[in-house]
Amino acid sequence: MTLRFVTDLPEEEMDRFVTGSSQNSLYQCSTWAKVKNNWKSVRTGIYEDGRLAGTALVLIRPLAAGMTLAYIPRGPVMDYGNREHVKFYLDSLKKLARQNRAIVLRFDPSLFSRKYAWSSKDDDNPYMNQDVIDLLTEYGARHRGFTKRIEEATQPRFNAAMDVDENWRGRLIKNTRQSIRTAEKRGVEVLEGHEYLHLFAEAMHYTETRQKVALRNEEYFRNMLNAYGDHARIMVAVLNFAHQQERLENDLAQAKALLQKASSKKEINALNLRIRNDESDLERNRKDWDEEGREEVVLCGKLVCFNEKRMEFFYMGNNTKYMRVRANYYLYARFLDLCAQMKIPYCSFGGIEGTLDDGLTQFKSAWPINIEEYIGEFNIVLNPFMYGLFDRVYPKLLKLAAKIRGNS
Repeated sequence: MTLRFVTDLPEEEMDRFVTGSSQNSLYQCSTWAKVKNNWKSVRTGIYEDGRLAGTALVLIRPLAAGMTLAYIPRGPVMDYGNREHVKFYLDSLKKLARQNRAIVLRFDPSLFSRKYAWSSKDDDNPYMNQDVIDLLTEYGARHRGFTKRIEEATQPRFNAAMDVDENWRGRLIKNTRQSIRTAEKRGVEVLEGHEYLHLFAEAMHYTETRQKVALRNEEYFRNMLNAYGDHARIMVAVLNFAHQQERLENDLAQAKALLQKASSKKEINALNLRIRNDESDLERNRKDWDEEGREEVVLCGKLVCFNEKRMEFFYMGNNTKYMRVRANYYLYARFLDLCAQMKIPYCSFGGIEGTLDDGLTQFKSAWPINIEEYIGEFNIVLNPFMYGLFDRVYPKLLKLAAKIRGNS
């Protein structure tokens, strides 16, 4: 057996290998390097007797004093049951990291410690891949442990995801179906296309203002769209007050006309309720229109990227003033419809807190999701002194910078 390490793996070959693997991740496809264009990137691979047997997109970030951080998000992608491959690849990656003056080689494989349906989250779900953790530890990697909070690792260890097929709507619970219908009834309109980037950025700004942190700016999202091209989608949900007023007035007129012809008590009661609801909605629509001082308002926006087997929900912004409209449910449904239409079988809803009790997780649990617990993050420390300083200070600096930008 002859193993060979390369640092110039062709993009198409890398993407084909990653997409065809059970460890498929957008973070390990070549396009992610174009998104992270403020990092140096190296497309690495290992060949066994001329056959590609593993890949890793290594991102290298400059730090102080000429030092760097070498990071492999959701990788390397390889057969972790093959000890020879694992040792050879880690040794080769350590050498590459040292050549780039990295104080640490950080990675988090796309392998699960547990995976279970949300409905069985309180059950005694079995753990997996402890042998992989033991092997990586044996070869010098420090396991960061089974962290629960998003802020404790570079990538969230807990993730929400959904299997998607053409019948996905049939698996929705009653409240979720009702929320989607509510959005339709209240006049939510969806704009789709890269040309609505500015509206998506406006939706993200609502979230930034609420959380008092800076997330990503419009330039970052534009670069992301340019990198992924046809494999990225933006949808923005808006409420057009003029359109909604016209719809409600037409519905109100129709209900009043039907009431004149109604005969049964049940029909009369139903029409009277419909009239009262339309009148109430009209009053609220006029009030919101006056307060906004414009004909249309952004409710929420979402950006997703995908390959042929996986869709990733990357960013979503919400205007919390209009949460009653349930536009976020409607947007999720539109993207899941798109996922089904393109026959993409898996959709990642993104990271969640491991406590499974925060508001975002509760919203995601309104869908038929699985909870995925990754085995976690590993560090191969190459400069112990600098790493100790980096590990204590760097996360705090990032958090402080985000708060400062959010308050500016």
